[in-house]
Amino acid sequence: MADQRELAERLSRGILAFPATPFAADGTLDIATLERHVATIAAGKPAALVPAGGAGELFSIDSDEHAEVIRTTVTASAGLPVIAGIGGGFALSRQQARNAERAGADALLLLPPYLVNSEQEGLAAYVKAVAAATGLPLIVYSRDNGVFRVETLLRLAESCPTLLGVKDGTGDLDLVLETRRRTLGRLVVINGAPTAEMLAAQCVAIGVTAYSSAVFAFAPDIAQAFYDAVAAGDRARQDALLNGFYFPYSRIRRHRAGNAVSIVKAGLKVSGQPAGPVRPPLLDLDEQSCEELAALLEIGNTIARQEQVR
Repeated sequence: MADQRELAERLSRGILAFPATPFAADGTLDIATLERHVATIAAGKPAALVPAGGAGELFSIDSDEHAEVIRTTVTASAGLPVIAGIGGGFALSRQQARNAERAGADALLLLPPYLVNSEQEGLAAYVKAVAAATGLPLIVYSRDNGVFRVETLLRLAESCPTLLGVKDGTGDLDLVLETRRRTLGRLVVINGAPTAEMLAAQCVAIGVTAYSSAVFAFAPDIAQAFYDAVAAGDRARQDALLNGFYFPYSRIRRHRAGNAVSIVKAGLKVSGQPAGPVRPPLLDLDEQSCEELAALLEIGNTIARQEQVR
């Protein structure tokens, strides 16, 4: 992208797609499959690609694999912005940030630090240290043990010129609204709640018009149809996709710990785009859940095609 302002404008609306990280049967990184996977997603023209995020199993890859995932995604991105997921701790995040910059990424998404809870001052110091390691624009992921208060974000916006935005993973609409209103014109706010589509209409109503979508990685037509319905304020189309696909999808997602990631690999498998297994401690979706997901994809794609015809 030309500059941070242009990137911020692009990321202020639309879908951020999160590719999976394909592994071969023996558990090694499968670069050829990753190239095809990223190219397929890029063809759907999301606002940006976010490799090595949560859905991309950032937590299970080493630094060399991380660099290779980012390089491959940049090569196969068809010119779309690439926002590299980074995280895991102070030293590792800084190393991943430098590797991502060398690999050609356009920006970074900083996940919460590994394991520990911290005070707001500690979170701010964490962000500043990562920002100092690279010139890339930075988006912080506010969730779990790393939830940013608005005052912290405002202070960081003053002291870190590369801070571009915040992805909210809390689903707390009060916090999202306050963050949006008080950082308006300074930071991009992205809806990153689990299955962000569930809160998409509410977030759009308060001015947060971009969200992350794991579904886009394996069912881009469904994901785009839903975004278009939300953007158009078409409640009938939203309800059809929520009832026919997203509500039952979310039930599968919540059925077993780790399914939030495993369901992406399962979606690719049942849609004829296998990306291999997940790495431990995650478990692949069980056979019954895969069958349910395959049936949901048929329903969701049918609804999406009907909306496109109209």
